[in-house]
Amino acid sequence: MSKAKKTSKSALGGRLSDMDLRLLRVFREVVRAGGLAAAEVALNISRSTISVHLSDLESRLGMPLCLRSRGRADFKLTPEGEAVYRAIIELDSHLDAFRSQVNAIQSSLTGSLRIVLPDDVLEIPQLDLPATLARIRQQAPELQLDLQLADPQELELEILAGRADVGINPLHSHRPGLQYRPLFHHQSLLYCSQQHPLAAAEEVSEESLTKQELAAPSHAVLSGAAHLYRLFPRKSTANHMAARLAMILSGQFVGFLPEYLAEDYVQRGQLMALRPERFRYRIENAATFKRSAAEHPAVRLFLESLEINK
Repeated sequence: MSKAKKTSKSALGGRLSDMDLRLLRVFREVVRAGGLAAAEVALNISRSTISVHLSDLESRLGMPLCLRSRGRADFKLTPEGEAVYRAIIELDSHLDAFRSQVNAIQSSLTGSLRIVLPDDVLEIPQLDLPATLARIRQQAPELQLDLQLADPQELELEILAGRADVGINPLHSHRPGLQYRPLFHHQSLLYCSQQHPLAAAEEVSEESLTKQELAAPSHAVLSGAAHLYRLFPRKSTANHMAARLAMILSGQFVGFLPEYLAEDYVQRGQLMALRPERFRYRIENAATFKRSAAEHPAVRLFLESLEINK
């Protein structure tokens, strides 16, 4: 018998038993933890038992899933293991959709809605988050809400990994598997504090400006803004907007901020825009969620509430 035929006999053959699902969950937790030792606490079983479960799963699937040893650093997924892990995450999203649909059938929206948001969400004038949350609570009093803050790149990864259901973030690029619903636009300008040396200059040349140290995001910037960030060879980074604002207010850095966030500081004389005709870019913001979650009743309720409160 050929190797290919042997493999096909040991595969799942389209049927998932309770044992298969348990083995898949063990594999998922090992990947999330980064190794067998780190997964012991999450699974509450010994490392040797975890290893047996992984071997059983590899036998059932007919393919190697990971290269493992006693240490965390040596744990590595095979290409087949990476593909299986992505399939498990997709399976989790379908199970979440099933649970949400059953909740809707029960005519009482229960379960949880995990929302991930930018850290300056309360400053965004086009997004009345308190009113949105009030409407969700009125429509679904039994729905548990879980709100998290993240930078744009983290936000999409949280949704793809199944740790969040929906988010609002600047639209960087269209990742496979995610769906985007545009909400609003805003402008970002380059600012410095009134304590910065440039604030006292009668005229600020582009050469003197780009010699300053930039407070930059630690994640990838929008493609439409990358050419402006490249003009600054000196950069310090922070992963959240609030931290970059603090750096700019220190008087030691210049940095890009949304106009809506900087407006109050400008009016109080704490910040000033630098060469706004040149150093500016436009950002589109979107609600982001998995394609498979588009029909989740809780996600639909959140999106509808956003539209009403715009």
